[in-house]
Amino acid sequence: MLRKKVILSSIMITAAWLFSACTGKKADEPGVQTTEQSQVTASDSANSDVEANIQTTKQSQAAASGVTDNRINTDVENGVENLTQNTIQGACVGIDYEIYSYEDVQKFGYQLFAQNIEEKNPVLSPVSAYLALSMAGCGADGVTGDEFRSVLGDMEVFSDDMVNSLAQNGDVLNLSIANSAWIDDEFIVEDDWLGIIQSLMHAEAFQADLSTTEAMNSMNHWIARQTNGMIDNMIEKPLDAWTRLVLFNTIYFKGKWETPFEAENTHQEDFYIDQVQKVSEQSELCGLPTADASKSTQGITSTTEQVDMMNLYMTYLDCISNDFTEGVILPYQNNANDTGYQDIKLALIALKPTNGESIRDVYRKLTPDVLNNMLRNKQNEQVHLKLPKFAITFDQELNQSLVNMGLTECFDPEKANFIPMGKSKYDANLYISLVRQKAKIIVDEEGTEAAAVTEIDMKDGAGMISEPKELYFNEPFLYMIMDMDREIPLFIGILDNPKGE
Repeated sequence: MLRKKVILSSIMITAAWLFSACTGKKADEPGVQTTEQSQVTASDSANSDVEANIQTTKQSQAAASGVTDNRINTDVENGVENLTQNTIQGACVGIDYEIYSYEDVQKFGYQLFAQNIEEKNPVLSPVSAYLALSMAGCGADGVTGDEFRSVLGDMEVFSDDMVNSLAQNGDVLNLSIANSAWIDDEFIVEDDWLGIIQSLMHAEAFQADLSTTEAMNSMNHWIARQTNGMIDNMIEKPLDAWTRLVLFNTIYFKGKWETPFEAENTHQEDFYIDQVQKVSEQSELCGLPTADASKSTQGITSTTEQVDMMNLYMTYLDCISNDFTEGVILPYQNNANDTGYQDIKLALIALKPTNGESIRDVYRKLTPDVLNNMLRNKQNEQVHLKLPKFAITFDQELNQSLVNMGLTECFDPEKANFIPMGKSKYDANLYISLVRQKAKIIVDEEGTEAAAVTEIDMKDGAGMISEPKELYFNEPFLYMIMDMDREIPLFIGILDNPKGE
């Protein structure tokens, strides 16, 4: 259940300082960035030349809307204009709400991953996709808007909450979220919509001829900066000449294990690539195989790969289980309390089958309620844990996944209704042509680093035992980087092969 009160006030804004008041900043304050860097930037040192490519101005946007502002900075470099602090007319949005359940966000995340589960080494950030789609949804009307709300729920409320509460910036834990809208010169953006995504989601806004190499380079620089260089070539060629609007969300995470693995305990060991049904007598201790357990049955033998396997010996960890899966919770350290950020409980959850099913069969049974029940009944146990080191990159178009989930009209050139966003200079209809996400995750002895970018292109037309439990993740397994308070998966993945092959 969710209680909310949304207050929308359309305000004529004739100078940057008034929009800044909505975000709690003074526009003329020295050193103020286009967005709150503590919430949207992982590292200012990565690709810092983005600042040279994106300069503050509003000249062409003001001309397109018929409004002039003598205070506008008219310096434009490489044809890209920063509109973020110079909104001429916008909506300063305040939301008074209490969130009793994140069920809509949880449901969206699990369904989105389920749509891509048959891919090899899949990994997605449901939060990144949710926030990018929310920016589009805030500009949708009619049946199109109804579909967004059916799939995303109260997107303004959840987006505002996640953007403002998830951010962490410190020595041992970093989590940053950034949003941006890139507006083509041939598109007249509605400032009410622009004000909403700036107020609620701290979105930056830029204007350019989106079909140019310069615009492509600036978008890639922005993405690389927000992801600490983990994703540095998202746009591989200039965009189509009919592209009128591009929306990006980035999420960057870097965390150190609360209980790190020792590098000297990492060894080359077998990882069983092909899952086959295991004979019951080959499994021990809650269905998990021992180090030398056979991986063959009915004449079928699994393929193995030698991988770097990390080991934790005789270590107390929270374990979770039910009748078809078992796993472990590996928490990340929190920053010192003097960082200015609220404490947040983030952990990696790894799950594997216990009854001979495949990991994909396990995931199909996994629901928010099932996971909640396992988490509520977790047991702190002494374990010997094996977990492979891995680095995976996954790039996936999500159009069909979202159609299967109920977002259909937004992809239809004739039926899509994004009138609140603005209009083409030629009055052509705006629709979504592409939803794409690229994600990368690195897991090693020290911790985890992960990043994801979601792109939306819009065109015209676990108790004590005498012996330690053995948790060997030496076969395909499911993993999630989880906000343990909200039980929202920031990243979900299945590791089929640690070598990424």
